[in-house]
Amino acid sequence: MPSQEAAIRKPSPWDELRKAWAISHKDMRIYYFQPAVLMFGLLLPIAIFFAFTIGRDVRAVTLFPGLMALTLFFSTTTVAPFSVPWEKMTRTFERLLFAPISLPAAVLGKVVSAFLFGLVISVVPLAIGLAFFGSTVASFGALILALILGNLCLATMGMLISTVKADTPPKVMMVLNVVRLPLMFISGIFVAIPTLPYWGRVLSWFSPVSYCSDLFYRGLGFQEYFGMTVSSLMLVAFTAAMYFLSVVRMRAWNR
Repeated sequence: MPSQEAAIRKPSPWDELRKAWAISHKDMRIYYFQPAVLMFGLLLPIAIFFAFTIGRDVRAVTLFPGLMALTLFFSTTTVAPFSVPWEKMTRTFERLLFAPISLPAAVLGKVVSAFLFGLVISVVPLAIGLAFFGSTVASFGALILALILGNLCLATMGMLISTVKADTPPKVMMVLNVVRLPLMFISGIFVAIPTLPYWGRVLSWFSPVSYCSDLFYRGLGFQEYFGMTVSSLMLVAFTAAMYFLSVVRMRAWNR
């Protein structure tokens, strides 16, 4: 009898993953095609990229590592900061907090939906670069790590930002852009990290986007700065730290 009660109280890891996927699937159906998500996640990074690159005397092929990093950065960090405050505003988020699912699994569900969105969107500039602008894949390992680890890390960043004390999507998006805009200029998106001034290279160590863009540069055959091992380990460390903080913040809501 005690073992049965323990089983009821503590769901299996597989059951938690199944519930997390249910949350991800729900978010994908509801939020992927919202105008705000498409605008901030896809159209805005492309507009910003071309605004800062038009007129520069550079070959188009050298711009695609930065474009991929920027697209991935904006797309993955948009879904959760839109969906979480939207659900808080419509008072449906409380049902998630009181549902028979652990907070780590709920956070994982939100992160996975953002991860899949960013993964699909980031393939678009890669395909364009390979098909029309002469980009080549020099390291499939670095490229896959950038798409997987970078995507997961930045999706977790979006989840963490969504836990700020704001109850509407515009308020959270304002906080999100305050974070995103400075990171764009110290993370090797517009200028490769090795060519940044000394203070820029120092600051780049504190941005998870730096390691993602560094892997993209390596994957597409350009000069890297941190190296695959350091970039991969730092992305894993940032992901774990931001995931833990997201769970802590959501637990504080539930008190």
